[in-house]
Amino acid sequence: MNSSKFELPRLTAGQWITAAVIIFIVVAAFSDVLNSLKQAGPLEGPPQAQLNGQLPSSPLSVGQRTTFDFGLDDTAGGAMDPACVGANLTPEFKVLKVTFLGSPGSSWRHNRSCGEILEPNSTVPVEITLVPLHAGTYALGLQPQVNAKRVGTGTKGEVTVLP
Repeated sequence: MNSSKFELPRLTAGQWITAAVIIFIVVAAFSDVLNSLKQAGPLEGPPQAQLNGQLPSSPLSVGQRTTFDFGLDDTAGGAMDPACVGANLTPEFKVLKVTFLGSPGSSWRHNRSCGEILEPNSTVPVEITLVPLHAGTYALGLQPQVNAKRVGTGTKGEVTVLP
């Protein structure tokens, strides 16, 4: 019996160079994929955000349209997907629209509205346009959310509505 030895195929210099380039490309692509998974993977953690701004200090009037302006800041963790603002505005106020960076958010339901994805370490202006429906003084709290889950600190205060 012949003992078989492993022999490298006889290739020309050009074929060896081509094989080496292909192996280099495969290793580089694999390394890039691993690096991307390491940077953007689930290691980022849950998003943490802050809703910056103040509620109006001067009294509002029943039936008069007003806009609350805030900055939604994704301060840490992963992207907010979707970025939402929640508040205890109903039934005292009718929310007409909410915009995130000038683009309309979802309609106001279950005391929140959502926009698109907010990337980590970015800030977008949020405008809530509403109409007060009843006179009184109301304690309001607004907070950043991802879907219905609170993900950081918000803004609290009292708003007075005159007849």
